[in-house]
Amino acid sequence: MSIAKLAILVALGTAVACGDRTPPVLGEVTLAQPSEHTPLAALLTFSTDEPGRVSLEIADGDRTWSVTPVDDYHTDHEIPVLGLRPDRSHDVTVVVSDEAGNESSAPPVTIRTDPLPENFPPLDVRVSKPAAMEPGVTLFGMFRWPDGGRPDQTFGLLIAVDEAGDVVWYHRTDEAALLAIRLQNGNLLYNTSPGGARGALVEIDLLGNVKHTWRSRAVSAEGLEDAILVDVDSIHHDVLELPSGNFAVFSSEIRTFENYPTSDEDPAAPRGTQEVVGDIVVEFARDGTLVNQWYLLDLVDPYRLGYGSLDTGFWRITYQALMEDEPDVVDWAHANALFYDRVEDAYLVALRHQDAIVKLDRATGQVDWILGPHSGWNAPWGELLLQPRGDMAWAYHSHGLEATPQGTLLMYDNGNDRASAFEARLPGSDAFSRAVEFEVDAEAREVRQVWSYQGSEGEPFYSSFLSDADWLPVTGNVLITDGARVTELEGDQGDNDDLPDHQWARILEVTHTAPAETVFELVIDDDPPSGWRVYRAGRLPSLYHEQ
Repeated sequence: MSIAKLAILVALGTAVACGDRTPPVLGEVTLAQPSEHTPLAALLTFSTDEPGRVSLEIADGDRTWSVTPVDDYHTDHEIPVLGLRPDRSHDVTVVVSDEAGNESSAPPVTIRTDPLPENFPPLDVRVSKPAAMEPGVTLFGMFRWPDGGRPDQTFGLLIAVDEAGDVVWYHRTDEAALLAIRLQNGNLLYNTSPGGARGALVEIDLLGNVKHTWRSRAVSAEGLEDAILVDVDSIHHDVLELPSGNFAVFSSEIRTFENYPTSDEDPAAPRGTQEVVGDIVVEFARDGTLVNQWYLLDLVDPYRLGYGSLDTGFWRITYQALMEDEPDVVDWAHANALFYDRVEDAYLVALRHQDAIVKLDRATGQVDWILGPHSGWNAPWGELLLQPRGDMAWAYHSHGLEATPQGTLLMYDNGNDRASAFEARLPGSDAFSRAVEFEVDAEAREVRQVWSYQGSEGEPFYSSFLSDADWLPVTGNVLITDGARVTELEGDQGDNDDLPDHQWARILEVTHTAPAETVFELVIDDDPPSGWRVYRAGRLPSLYHEQ
């Protein structure tokens, strides 16, 4: 086609477009709340006589904001309204523009949200410096842990708060809610432990509609008749969505070992026969089909102990559901964090009871290296250990592992004992946790510590389990979930010798500097005996999914 003809066609097209000065005509706009479990989200429905792109203007009396939920043109519109705040009226104005740029709007529709329920955890914002914070909303799962009791498996919350700590979305569940992640399709996926058995995965949209559920063999089908069965013993701790759309999770198995250690404090203690729970990295498709499995008992020394490796409580309920006899199993490694490195096609696996991070090559199924204290590793695993360089302190019983864009490793170092098996434990009065970052030189097989945060001067913190540390990509800040805090209750010790400790949690954002500055701090606490825990928190750029 000649340049002259092309210019004529462009001119004709421009003329036609400029000639369209008729704005879209909107049908009746309705606004409803589709789920009582997700009361701060609503759904707008209406139609237009020609394809249009929708933007919303929302005012709640204190704030006004605009969003363009879908950057596309349609005639039938179902638009989620997200970011509503509790106990106020919201006026929502719909603005529609056609492909020629003509705009029209409808009169505002109003929706009134209820106050937060009485059983909602108190959220106390101690610090908020929005100009220094990572933009977006903080999403976290919560479950009740009453003082002196066990986790409440009948109640959970997923909560999103804005930069001021105001609740802008929440979803109530009928089971403890743990980790929540955003999927590629914009939905949320969270894991739970129905009845204490591990476990189930639930996918919901932001309106609170359940889209899919997956369960392991340990979870009864009662009440989960529509759930997709994944043919594994358990699904526990972590879940990833891979670029393929498949999921990666941890599962478990039981093996029997002869001549197994019976003590983590006395190396000369008699040995015996022991049933050992080993973790498995599992990939499965959305339909539940198993794609691949890596058995950690085949990859890491099954006879090496760390403090906690002989614990018997964690797996009892799971294997009671799968075995006829009362299980007598120990928790050898307790894998609790999984990260997929798409550049190297490898998994990073955190083994809490081994105090180790393992890099697992996905293609070969072999361990590339092990990061952790060197005590107790025999051949051939000792040859895989990274050598420490510089001012270095190992992480113990860590949670929440990830690789940063700089290639470093960031995690929450819970700090239990700060010793390997058979070594002297750090006294509980000296215990502390921290967020810590390591740089690995895989070629030289070396590791060095490049950053850590363990509280402001004179104010260390300690969560013996749960918790997380996330790199925030816009600011380079670090989001820390200090998720399992304990306070000793004061009282008349003469009458209350067995007074239980009080459970609470905290989420904070700090700068990646030395010293670090706290730019956001949210404390989740309640009056005893009501205790709360947070497994992990994450920062989403927006409640709306950005394609």
